[in-house]
Amino acid sequence: MIARAALAALVATSLAGDVAHAQLREPKEEALVAADGTSFLVTSGFVRVPERRQAGGSDDAGVVDLAVVRVRPAGRAAGPTHVVLAGGPGDSGVNLVLGLARQGGAAIAELMGGDVIGIDQRGTGKSTPNLATPVLYELPPDRPGSPAAWLPIMEAVSRRVAAGFRARGIRLEAYNTRESADDVEDVRRAFGAEKVTLWGRSYGSHLALATIARHPARVERAILVSPEGPDHTWKRPAIVDRVLATVAERAAMPDLVDRMREVIARLEREPATVDIPHPMTKQVVSVGVGAFDVQWLVAQALGDPRALATLPAAVREMAAGRFTSIAQLALIRRNRFGVESAMKHMMDLSSGATAARRALIEREAAASPLGNAINFPGMALAAAWEAVDLGDGFRQALRSEVPVLILAGDLDPRTPIENAREIATTLPRASVVVVENATHQFDLFGSPAMRSLLAGFLRDGIVATPQITLPPIVFAR
Repeated sequence: MIARAALAALVATSLAGDVAHAQLREPKEEALVAADGTSFLVTSGFVRVPERRQAGGSDDAGVVDLAVVRVRPAGRAAGPTHVVLAGGPGDSGVNLVLGLARQGGAAIAELMGGDVIGIDQRGTGKSTPNLATPVLYELPPDRPGSPAAWLPIMEAVSRRVAAGFRARGIRLEAYNTRESADDVEDVRRAFGAEKVTLWGRSYGSHLALATIARHPARVERAILVSPEGPDHTWKRPAIVDRVLATVAERAAMPDLVDRMREVIARLEREPATVDIPHPMTKQVVSVGVGAFDVQWLVAQALGDPRALATLPAAVREMAAGRFTSIAQLALIRRNRFGVESAMKHMMDLSSGATAARRALIEREAAASPLGNAINFPGMALAAAWEAVDLGDGFRQALRSEVPVLILAGDLDPRTPIENAREIATTLPRASVVVVENATHQFDLFGSPAMRSLLAGFLRDGIVATPQITLPPIVFAR
């Protein structure tokens, strides 16, 4: 009897310690009325998790308080539980879920059929500590941009910001996707859900896959939008080239890439200097425009359909020797470009890339008109942030029987259809759907065909079509 009592006490103590990191703290309930009048009950609070978990089961003393929210249609009992994992890294999952309920209303309530949970991942939003920072790189406007000119500035700023966070007792090495995947599991337990459906977009899909890898028994199914696999953090220049060729075809500008190469070669030989009014002070400033400015700004534009629509016209303008528009964009970007969040850098740098993928990126960059601008500057800042790589074990392809729906835009160079197909090769219950005319950003719920596809997958795991076509991008003339 004594032995049994002691064992029971030991188990109870162990469970209490386990649950201490999986409780909803400071819970609050309030009503939310959507734009269409649909009512939701919103439960918000915090889930305390270890800052850094140890392999032996004991955790370091540091903690992170994750801001969380659960949205449930008013008057309904608990139903299926969905967890939305925001991208970025660094976007707010809490704001994403609240916005989804406000704008989607009855359509979202019907599609989800239950609870929707949002998490401000460690280091973001209302979670504490928050690793956002307003520090800018303060890139000089009068000289052409280049990695050689800019990286020393960015590295010095990054080291200073990293040292500041560490001086506050924050262990930046704890801000990685492995820890964040375990955070998702703690949030599931805090809300008492038996299993969850994961929704991950861009970096959120990377986190969703890591969560399945670490906690497969707790995931009912997953929807990955703009997919980023375990070894897809750094992007492939050859896929950027493939997207540019597709844009050229759809914009009826077959010489788009050739003209872009000519512009870049011209600026390598002779950078341009353009006098334009500063957007804030209105005083005239001289802006240096070089080849890398074009490469970098084009790489950024490829993710946004509005910016992409202006690309052919912008290339024509530069090919004619007019650089005023690109100088305006360069000045705005330099004025606003900064660290943004230590969390973003630590997540990406710790996920890293295998040696094989790094070598592939290097080879492809040498032949691409945009070089490796798609990965600038993050890929070069690991030493400045003193990032700890999670290793190739983390980057192994996921093997799982969890049903997965993967949606990828055919105009997305960051999380492309190639990613989707590679991820699906080791997931026997995965379905890949190509979203034609979609860039990295597209409305997941705006198309009736898309909503029907999602509903079918959530209901019975069936995917009716391998492709959905969105309205074509209208390219500016």
